[in-house]
Amino acid sequence: MYQVEGYAFETKEQEHTAKHEVEIIGYIRKNTRMDDPDIVLALYNKLVLKEIFVTPVGYDFLHRLQEYLYTIPYIRREDILPITVYEPEGMVSKEKRSKEEIKQKKKRQKNKEHVVSKNRRKKNRDYQKLFHISTFFAVVFALGIIGMLVITWLSKDNVTILNYENKVIDKYEIWEKQLDERESQLEERELRLTEQEAE
Repeated sequence: MYQVEGYAFETKEQEHTAKHEVEIIGYIRKNTRMDDPDIVLALYNKLVLKEIFVTPVGYDFLHRLQEYLYTIPYIRREDILPITVYEPEGMVSKEKRSKEEIKQKKKRQKNKEHVVSKNRRKKNRDYQKLFHISTFFAVVFALGIIGMLVITWLSKDNVTILNYENKVIDKYEIWEKQLDERESQLEERELRLTEQEAE
């Protein structure tokens, strides 16, 4: 038995394939921003589509990526492709696979690509719908703000929340002046009347 990453393999060729997958995984971890879910999703789907991994070592890596993607709330499950698992004979090199297996693989790959492209189109439509909705509300809010500014500009003479205190004080001052004028007029009349009575 040959061991790689805690897995035991029956043949030297299987061990070699597993070691090669370990190198690929190391390269991916070193050169990929694994903290960005969008990059991880694109990488994961590409690895599944191209069927890079055929040993439990590679499947384990794919499964960990898949579990990570399931924890991201904005990534839908239908955007995460399922991992295609082969029988142990699937670990045999591509040259030794029968023509039928190669045809089946190509057919599965086309189906997966079709699903991925369909999901991408649906996702794009969803983003377009969100874009149109947000644009609509942005325009409505902009029109509302413009409307408020126009109303404020047109109502300089009217009492508004911005100038109510000054307007009320001005009105009371005007009333006070009018009352003072009337009071002085009444006092003048009273004086005249008292003068006429005295005569």
